[in-house]
Amino acid sequence: MRHLLFWVLCLVASVALATPTPRAVPREYMLDSCHFKFMDSYNGRIDVDNESSSHSASYIADMKPGYRHAVGEVSIHFYCDTMEGNNAIVALGFEKQGRAWVLLPNKSDPDNLLNKKLYPLKSPGIEGAASTYDQTTGERSRRFQGLGFCLTDQKQILCGVSEAVGYVAYPKASSLPQVLKLLESIEFLEPSATSP
Repeated sequence: MRHLLFWVLCLVASVALATPTPRAVPREYMLDSCHFKFMDSYNGRIDVDNESSSHSASYIADMKPGYRHAVGEVSIHFYCDTMEGNNAIVALGFEKQGRAWVLLPNKSDPDNLLNKKLYPLKSPGIEGAASTYDQTTGERSRRFQGLGFCLTDQKQILCGVSEAVGYVAYPKASSLPQVLKLLESIEFLEPSATSP
């Protein structure tokens, strides 16, 4: 029995060592006055729209391949916000009060905080937060959980949304942890620097 257990452990170890782990690749982009980079561990693709009046970029990746009830490809829409001060952040429904990030109530929808959660984002030299919101209409198994975020280094404000990081009915299959990890890898670069 010991020999069988030993060989099973050896087989498991060899399979684990042979399975490649995703290698993070740096991606760098310039959107209007925002110049940033992030680490891409998901082999995603990015579509940049410099033709519209407000430029944007969409990062698209399958962050949980093979997971049952995962949304498949997650799309994160980035835009550089030019609003004064923290107005861009407040427009997404949260702000920093003192040292803490808080959700802001919506006067026209007092129950709007019931389906929202706030996630402070931690990255060197950057402050910001993300909040999730749950779709409240339609069949529960088809309702999406979305996300909005803003990050700033006090010179640049990069915001964005993802309309579907997971299904409300299947929280364990959500790509939210992967999206938050990607957002926390963002670094701002000097806007005058040239992008690759």
